[in-house]
Amino acid sequence: MKNAILLAVCLLSMTTVINAQEGQKHKSTEKTSKEKLTAEQRAKKQVETLNTEVALTDDQKTKIYNLALTKVKKVDEIRAKYKGQPENKDASEREILTVKQEFRKNVNALLTPEQAEKAKAKHKEMKAAGKASSLDHD
Repeated sequence: MKNAILLAVCLLSMTTVINAQEGQKHKSTEKTSKEKLTAEQRAKKQVETLNTEVALTDDQKTKIYNLALTKVKKVDEIRAKYKGQPENKDASEREILTVKQEFRKNVNALLTPEQAEKAKAKHKEMKAAGKASSLDHD
């Protein structure tokens, strides 16, 4: 009887350890797959996210994709320029913020007033939740 209980406890412990390790693998896989997205894939993802929020027209999708691709490439260039320079983190963040603000301004110019209101409301909602909006991804 003692052996059966001991065996059950050992199996339960092993199962818990294995599940914990698999959970860690899954989290690290998610992070690396996100990092491996190309600039084009990230730009497309931003357009898709914005489209679900405000229902873009085909013409808007094309124009915003081009703007998003330009933004993503600029952000990548800025990050590459300051890579390995933690002392320049503030400068990097300022440059990236400028690029994002320019992108947002250009996107808002393409949106109808109704779409702009929806995007603004979603941005406020996401900001309150502590997340970036679809216009802030890079």
